[in-house]
Amino acid sequence: MPATAQQTSPQTLSQPAQAPSTALASCQVSPQWLDQIPSADELLQGRELSLEDLLVRADHTQLDADRFAQFRGNVVLLQGRQRLLTGNAAFDNVTGELRADGGLLFSDDYIAVRASDIQADSFSQSASIIDSEYLLIERSAHGVAGQIDIRTAEGERQVMLHDGTFTTCPGDRPAWQIAARNIEINENDSWGTAHHAQFRLFNVPVLYIPRFSFPLTDERKSGLLYPTIRSSARNGVELEVPYYFNLAENYDLTLTPRLMTDRGVMGMAEFRYLTDSHAGTVEANYLHKDRRSNNDNSRSLWRVEQQSRLNERWSGYLDYAQVSDTAYINDFGSTFINRADPHLYRRGQLDYQAGLTRIQIQVEDFQMLGPYRAPYRTMPRFSAWHEQPLDLGFELKWFSEVTHFRNPLNGSDTATRVHAEPTLRYEVIRPAWDWQADLSYLVTHYDQFADEQRDASVTRAIPQVRWHGRIHLERPFTNSLGYQTLTPQLQYLYVPYRDQTNIGIYDTILMQDDYYSLFRPRRFTGLDRIADAHQVTFGATTSFFNDYADELLRLSLGQIIYLDESQTQLFDETSRITASNSELAAELDFRISERWFASSAVQYDTDLSIVRKSRAALEYRKDAGNLIQLNHRRVQGLVGTTEEVEQIGMVASWRLNRDWAFATHWYQDLRTNRTMDALFGLQYDSCCWSIQISAYRRVNRNYDLNFSDEPLPPAEFDNGVSLQFSLTGLSNAASSGIMNLLQQGIFGYRRPFYLSN
Repeated sequence: MPATAQQTSPQTLSQPAQAPSTALASCQVSPQWLDQIPSADELLQGRELSLEDLLVRADHTQLDADRFAQFRGNVVLLQGRQRLLTGNAAFDNVTGELRADGGLLFSDDYIAVRASDIQADSFSQSASIIDSEYLLIERSAHGVAGQIDIRTAEGERQVMLHDGTFTTCPGDRPAWQIAARNIEINENDSWGTAHHAQFRLFNVPVLYIPRFSFPLTDERKSGLLYPTIRSSARNGVELEVPYYFNLAENYDLTLTPRLMTDRGVMGMAEFRYLTDSHAGTVEANYLHKDRRSNNDNSRSLWRVEQQSRLNERWSGYLDYAQVSDTAYINDFGSTFINRADPHLYRRGQLDYQAGLTRIQIQVEDFQMLGPYRAPYRTMPRFSAWHEQPLDLGFELKWFSEVTHFRNPLNGSDTATRVHAEPTLRYEVIRPAWDWQADLSYLVTHYDQFADEQRDASVTRAIPQVRWHGRIHLERPFTNSLGYQTLTPQLQYLYVPYRDQTNIGIYDTILMQDDYYSLFRPRRFTGLDRIADAHQVTFGATTSFFNDYADELLRLSLGQIIYLDESQTQLFDETSRITASNSELAAELDFRISERWFASSAVQYDTDLSIVRKSRAALEYRKDAGNLIQLNHRRVQGLVGTTEEVEQIGMVASWRLNRDWAFATHWYQDLRTNRTMDALFGLQYDSCCWSIQISAYRRVNRNYDLNFSDEPLPPAEFDNGVSLQFSLTGLSNAASSGIMNLLQQGIFGYRRPFYLSN
């Protein structure tokens, strides 16, 4: 039976490092007798010896015919980095044989031993030690052995334990231990091997293993990974037992049978690879027959993700996923998509970058995960950007695009869009102020499927004038080394109205509103609707910094004044602008102290005197793994509806002591007075083992596999628990961090403040 193994990614990912567990950091085993062995440098006292030289100190020495030597009383022998302390020793200068008895201590900085007898060969640099207690110094592994055979040559150290034990747990009664007839440990091998081994828990034999391997370094190896046990109302009791294949240095495979008592056995596979030019992952999950499905259908998921760097100028990316039905993600979950997401987003693209020119070729597709309107496919989109500096401070910017759209539900519903957008920019940048003026001309041509609303061929040309200026003010605090900055800004935007109702809507939606959106030149994403605008935007941002230039507070406030109504609409009249001004947008990030932070954003309708949108968060952050956050969000009128959403939430992660930590999140809908998402997890970490248990309650998006035009059923909830157990020292894979639990909910943890440091 192979040992458990670490599943490390073959590619470097940009992720925050987890803070090391306090429990694990204090698990170094250091027996008291180890301190009695002096270092080689202490014994040499500045002398230089070759690896073959033997230095001996003793209270009494007896020499016989220049061959035999007897040493008695406080005997210390040094050869290379090997040190031996004993009461009596005998050495044969011809054969290089050394014998010592009556108790001894030995170390070569790789292994340290306390034993009764030793027989060593100084020429072959090997030794046999009887009735010993040992410590692998770097690994902090220890145990006892009836006999230890050691090969001590530098770079070739090998240890064979006969009738020995092995553990990385401290104490006389370790939580786990391997007892074996033979245990082999090689310095140049990343894994130790035990033959005819017993696996013991608290010194109680629980398993016999003919051959067992365990890690000595961080190197990956094929073997079983730790299982995960769950229970939920949706799937019943679940058991996952992954097996990891370290196929080569740059690719690996993990196969995981997933037993679900209410559904059946799902096979899961993940293949990862890394080359000089490519890095990617292939996933496949398959359940032959779902016992909870009325249709007796199989359930499946597969996904391919690849990043490529073809040369200095060309790169590529592919992300394609497919599920067998719209309920798959809700029922079984996934590591790459949230249960609340309405679709799988598929994308493939090639990028070219050379100086100030960038080209992109992209295809896009979606698989809907609910009764939603399917977007058009992009098959393909060709985009180009170029910047060209001109004389007298001018700059020419060029953007062009050719896109072909296809309706996935109607093969004849297609459109081809050709767009060109030259922009002449003049920009002035000074320490106290800056401004830029843009003059753009947007020309778009459509060849599209004609119907009652769309024409077969449409050309639209719209000029755009934009001026944006800022002033940078700064003043010191009174009687302080800190300072305050104030950046007022002003923007004028003019886009004339064009009737665009004869153009289909293929990739355009309304943009999210916030303070920074006030200064965008567009209200809609995509190019199918270019909103007319005649408006002035006012805004200002002020920040406070301490004497170390740490930003303590940032407050932004802004509003748009509409000089004319914007007549362009998206799907209905709700996307038109008929008011004289926009909502007043404000955002605040406040570092109250070293550990307290606050963040808030408000959009206030000054005409109706109501808050349209708001969010607020208050967080206490002791360090990366200890935090408590309270948050609130409210939206008055979602897009296209009059529905109001108001929720409060709490997120926390905290280490209770050296061994125990917990994490939790909870979100409550104040309008329906029900819990939308809740989780509580508790984790125990010790030097020897770790266990994590969590329980959750969340909205169950239980869509039928075949949809009709009937309204969605009332929301149901899924409850479940999860258990993960691991033994430290028998695997390089650490248990899942307690902070990872905070990302398993529908909302997930988000740091609420983004002040500069």
